[in-house]
Amino acid sequence: MRIVRAAREAEVVAAFLRAELESPRWGARLQAFLDEDARDAAVLQDPGADAYRAELLDRHRGWLRRQGLFAGLPTELEWSLAALAPDEVLAIRYINWDWWLTASGGSRRPEDAAGRIRRGEIPGVTVAEHEPIAAQLAAPDAPELIAVGPPDFGSLVLLEGHARLTAAALFPDRLPPELDLFVGASSDIQRWSEF
Repeated sequence: MRIVRAAREAEVVAAFLRAELESPRWGARLQAFLDEDARDAAVLQDPGADAYRAELLDRHRGWLRRQGLFAGLPTELEWSLAALAPDEVLAIRYINWDWWLTASGGSRRPEDAAGRIRRGEIPGVTVAEHEPIAAQLAAPDAPELIAVGPPDFGSLVLLEGHARLTAAALFPDRLPPELDLFVGASSDIQRWSEF
């Protein structure tokens, strides 16, 4: 892993929201909040809208209140933009949620989930549906994956980007030599419910 530069939490929130807006699962809900606020998607990249984005992510997923996915996530994370080699990307573990435990056979490793998908062991999930996601992994406008771990980054867990990480495991040849992603470090990361 190569640290490219320090990152601001506001950048991470913006990347999270951009990815959620593109998500089949979360996009409509987030778009409804934007519509309710009479805002368009450009606000997700507006440098002057940091406070709004934090509040939007809180309404959408409990970011500021540290609820749901964010339960126990330390509020003081040291954020960086990092460049990871393909093997480092594929070493990132999924969150500790039932779906990802099942998909990976309990290991939380994306390569294990990819193997199960290839063998048809996960009903309703196909290799083909992940191909267009994999094709966008290195796109210059793609939102960064977001992972967290201890200060030595010895063990990273994905905060955002599970479908993209799965696509990377299914199509590792689509990963660039280095993939930029946001990483957050905290000595208290074990408090996060999903670590």
